[in-house]
Amino acid sequence: MLKLAKLLMLVALLGLLVVGCSENQNPMISDDSPQTAVKENGGLSLADGALESATLHIYVTLASNQVVNVHRIYNPWMELVVTWNNFGGAYSPEIYGSFTPDAVGWHEVDITNLVAGWMNGTFENYGLLLAYYEYTYPWIVFNSRESAFNQPYLEICYTDGSVCEDTIAVADNFIAENYPNSNFGSNGYLMVGWVEPTGKEKQALLKFHVEPGEEEEGCSLTIGFWKRHAGFSPQPDMVSALLPLWLGDGGGKSVNVTTNQIAVDILSQHVYGHPSNGITKLYAQLLGAKLNIATGAGYMVVADIIEDADAFLADYDWTDWAALVEAESDWVDSIMYWHDMLDDYNNGYIGPGHCDDNVLSQYMLQNQNQKHNRNKK
Repeated sequence: MLKLAKLLMLVALLGLLVVGCSENQNPMISDDSPQTAVKENGGLSLADGALESATLHIYVTLASNQVVNVHRIYNPWMELVVTWNNFGGAYSPEIYGSFTPDAVGWHEVDITNLVAGWMNGTFENYGLLLAYYEYTYPWIVFNSRESAFNQPYLEICYTDGSVCEDTIAVADNFIAENYPNSNFGSNGYLMVGWVEPTGKEKQALLKFHVEPGEEEEGCSLTIGFWKRHAGFSPQPDMVSALLPLWLGDGGGKSVNVTTNQIAVDILSQHVYGHPSNGITKLYAQLLGAKLNIATGAGYMVVADIIEDADAFLADYDWTDWAALVEAESDWVDSIMYWHDMLDDYNNGYIGPGHCDDNVLSQYMLQNQNQKHNRNKK
C-alpha cells in the first residue's frame, strides 16, 4: 500500500481532475471597482507565469494633494496586535512606489519591484507600509479590508497573456504616534499623514498573500473530516499514523497529541474546553492544520500564524480563556484571528485548496479493500 503522504498527493491530483480548484469571486468588491479575476485571499504565484506587473489599488475617502510612498516592512506584525510602539518603525527607507491621492475614489501605484522580491525570495513578505513623503498636512483616509466595499487589493499580471489576478488584503491597520499603544486593526479605514498641531504621524500597513516560486502542493481537509477518519467510525483511521503532534512549541502548557483519542477529543471541542472557548476552537483548527501539513499540504500561507499560535499555547491553555476575556486582553483578538485563518486554510479558502472529501474517502476505502484482498491470497 502506498505510504499515506504519497496516497494523499495522488488523491489531491484526482480531486483536481474531478472537481477542479475552488476559487470564489469576492462579493465585497463594488460594481464600480476595476473588474478582473479575483482570488479572495487565495495568494498569487509565479507558477501562473513570469511576473509582468503588480499594482496596488486603494480607495480614498478623504483626499489630500500629498505624495504617499510605499515601503517594504521587514518584520512580522499581527493585524489585531500591532501598535506604533511594538511595530518600532520596522520598514525599509527604500521607496517602492509613490502616488498622490488627490481625489476621492480609486487610486493605484505600481509596486512590481516589491512583489517580485516577495515572489523570488529576495526578502520575506511582511507586507508594505504607506507613509507621507515629508511632514505635511492634512492626512489621507483609505478604505480598509474591514470596509463593507472597495477594499484594497493587489493586481498581478503575467507575461503569458493570462487574465490578471486580484487578491484582497489579508491584513491591514494604521498605527498612530499620538496613540502609541493603541491598535486599530478592526477599523474600516486606514490613515496616513500628520495630525496638527501635535506633529504626530499616522502610517498604514497592508499585507497580501503572494506565494514565492510555485503554488503550494497538496490539498487541505476540514477538522470534521479528520474527526471522522480517526478510527472511531466506519471510515479508516488516517490520524494515528500522523501522530504525535504538538499544540504549542513543546513547553509549558503545550498539548502533546499522542493518540487518535486525544485527537478526536480536541477536534470535537468538548473535552479540552467547550466550543464557546476561543482557545478550544484554536486547538481544533491548529490540529487540523498540522494534520494537513503532515500529509503534504503546503502551508506557507499560515506558517507565521502557526508559529505565533504555538508560542502562545506554550504559555496559555483552554483554562485561561475566561480570564483573558474578563481582562479584555489583546490576546483574545489574536486568538480569534489565528482561528479564523486556520479555519480558512483547512477549508481550502487559502493555501493549496480543499480536497474533495467523498473522492478521498472512496479512494482510501478502495485501497484498503485491495490490501485486504491481497492479504487473503
